[in-house]
Amino acid sequence: MKIRRIDRSGVTARALARAGMTALGISMTAALALSGCAQSDVGGSEAGSSTTTASPAPEESDTASPSPSDDAGEGDMPVQAADMETKAGNSGRGLPPGLEGNTESTVGVAWAPEEGLLYVVTNGSSSCPTYAEPEATLGAGGKSAKVAAADGVLSVRLTPPSDGICTMDFGPTTTVVGVPAESDTGEEIPVMLGDKGTVQLQPRAAEGKPGPVAWLDS
Repeated sequence: MKIRRIDRSGVTARALARAGMTALGISMTAALALSGCAQSDVGGSEAGSSTTTASPAPEESDTASPSPSDDAGEGDMPVQAADMETKAGNSGRGLPPGLEGNTESTVGVAWAPEEGLLYVVTNGSSSCPTYAEPEATLGAGGKSAKVAAADGVLSVRLTPPSDGICTMDFGPTTTVVGVPAESDTGEEIPVMLGDKGTVQLQPRAAEGKPGPVAWLDS
């Protein structure tokens, strides 16, 4: 019996080659699939993500919001008598240095430290003060005051307070009043204060100092 040997080496080789090609194809397909998934994930992430840019916080303004100004009405506030210049026509709230007040009287007068000047002090509402005219006259009382021009009386005119609602406080207002040179002699002299009455004005105790206040009896 003759035994035929069939050489299957070629068949086996071809089978192995086909198997190898199939495995390679499967590997490549898997690799491409994985690569596609990765790209899909990356692309999806990029597409799905939204980039939000935070709006910059509004810068604070260098200028503060308008508020009631601490200086409102300051220009209308009267100067303090202690700070005013001693010049005829000037006035201020309160008393100048060296003067003593009197809450029992409505008006008084004293010599200012400078020659030829008076301090006329009126008491009343601080919002509706009474002032004196800037210049006094000598011997101009007239018949109504029963004072003749030759009597040598200093006459000071007072301005009436302004109309309107006035505060109920009671404080002094001082006006600087000029007088004729011949009236400032260092002697006692009568001074008529508007229609309020007449006082005897005493001279200065020392040069460069104010004289004592002659208050009108209320």
